Amino acid sequence: MTFKKTIIACLVAAVAVPAFSQYEGTQWYERIGSGQDSVTTRQNLSMFNQYVQNQSFMDAYEVWRPVIEKAPFANLRIYTDGAYVLQSLIQSEQDVAKKKKYLDELLALYDLRLKNLAGLNSFARSDLKATRADVLYPKAYAYTVYSPGVDPTYTHEKAYNMFAEAGRYLEEEGGREVKGYMLDIFFRLSYARYQADNNGFREQFLQDYLESKELCDRMLQLAKEETDETKAARIVAEYDQPLNNIEGIFAESGAANRELIIAMFTPKVEANKDNLEFLRHALTLMSNYDCDDDPLYYKAAEYAYKIEPSYESAIALAQKYSNEGKTAESIRYYNSALDLCTNNRQKANIALRVASAMTKAGDYTNATAYLDKAAQFNPDLRGKCLMQRAVIATRKKNYSEALALCDQAIAADITLTGHATRLKTNIQTTQAHNAEYARQRAEYDRQQAERKAEEDFWKGNTGK
Repeated sequence: MTFKKTIIACLVAAVAVPAFSQYEGTQWYERIGSGQDSVTTRQNLSMFNQYVQNQSFMDAYEVWRPVIEKAPFANLRIYTDGAYVLQSLIQSEQDVAKKKKYLDELLALYDLRLKNLAGLNSFARSDLKATRADVLYPKAYAYTVYSPGVDPTYTHEKAYNMFAEAGRYLEEEGGREVKGYMLDIFFRLSYARYQADNNGFREQFLQDYLESKELCDRMLQLAKEETDETKAARIVAEYDQPLNNIEGIFAESGAANRELIIAMFTPKVEANKDNLEFLRHALTLMSNYDCDDDPLYYKAAEYAYKIEPSYESAIALAQKYSNEGKTAESIRYYNSALDLCTNNRQKANIALRVASAMTKAGDYTNATAYLDKAAQFNPDLRGKCLMQRAVIATRKKNYSEALALCDQAIAADITLTGHATRLKTNIQTTQAHNAEYARQRAEYDRQQAERKAEEDFWKGNTGK
């Protein structure tokens, strides 16, 4: 039986892999077989570790194969380093058929780890315990990166669905970490699907953008928890660029076209006026894509608030009254939104969102007041509050103040480095343009003054 067939058999036949309960919480020597099998497995594991360290990948592969077949619960490294070895062989191999063989084994390895996940977690260190999302993300990445040109059945849709499945499990079960480059690739796949079907895939593409951006933001928060400044900077470097790429692709896509989004939701809101889950989904998308001043948005909010008052619908109604110039009613609903929150962290996020909405509406005084509330509810948001103040200062053309606030925001929250740096660059570009304009205007005024003085001189001489 070939190794590929052996792995597949391990996945589908219950008798091929011992039930994990036999190994749950057991010691290493109990998981590597008995008799000569145990001796051989120990030898192979030792050689495997040495070959991996020396990057002798083909040698590592040869001793790894019998281990994963006979002792699939030996340790986690036969899965993590095994994947590393197979990826290295795929990259170095020139023969397409052999590449395909290694790729099939790699994908089967991820599936085998999923099958054995509970047993492997039972004896893994707490920081190495994995969820299904932790396994499915690298599997989706491997399929997406190595399949084109190797697997004739490869499609963007299949790759996208693998990432989407990983995302669903991440939402349900959590996970340790999603690499920035994986989020970047997932969103590019989503964009490819959107390009192929603008209308049919638009709503999902909008949702994918929000979720990808949120995941990058969530991972960037790890930098704030990191006490080692070098490691914190590395986290920022890993996720800030993918976030910037995602935002750039989305801006280029034109998917956030206000008229198209409103047209997409117009028939759906009325048809789902009693469906609270859909109404909340619609409110989230419309508010994130500058449709939160449209009558359709307010209608969805009224339907949702009538079914069950929530901070989302309260904010929408607050914005409705704000746009109508009814400040007192607007503030009442904004405060209602805060009251409907269950904890200070949530209140802080809502206050920050309210401040952003008021900034967009040009109500800088109340925006600043809500930024103060956000920082009071959750001091950890101080950096984001400073960043929003920098945006306000920029809109008011107080550029020196805005630059200082950007520096303060970075000092308070390292995850804002990329955002603040980009805003500073834009401000400095604007200042340079303004300075050049002022110089040219001053030169123009000087020349005009000289011309007028000359004209006045000759007019004076003529008048004598």
